[in-house]
Amino acid sequence: MRRLLEPNLLAALAVVVLFDAAGYPEALAEGAPGPGLFPRILAFVLIGCAGVLGWRAVRGRGAHPPPAPRGSRPWAFAAAAGWMAGALAALPHLGTPATLPMLVGGLLWLGGERSPRLLIGLPIGFAAVVWLLFDRGLGVPLP
Repeated sequence: MRRLLEPNLLAALAVVVLFDAAGYPEALAEGAPGPGLFPRILAFVLIGCAGVLGWRAVRGRGAHPPPAPRGSRPWAFAAAAGWMAGALAALPHLGTPATLPMLVGGLLWLGGERSPRLLIGLPIGFAAVVWLLFDRGLGVPLP
């Protein structure tokens, strides 16, 4: 039963997000997505993740936490929090297109990723998708 705790908590969080998003207006302007769109998308992604976690727990994979990787760094959480705080401080000065790749790349590196292709390509690709979605697709200017 304990192995189903995380999927159940994640599903409960998704339900809370769905109920919260139900109170948002549908649309602020004709033909535009309303403020509840992204919380609803997030809720369905959380439900999907909860389903995958539950399936893996029932099937026996993921029932026990994996052992800590060799050379694990107990300071990594504090370093990641500091890195995010630094990115938030830099955001008004550098803008989203410059700050987001540095944030994602730094978090990947702190998480143990060392492949130059992933450390460079993934953050730039992620920033490009965010910029295309918000700035070009939805017409929401990014800072």
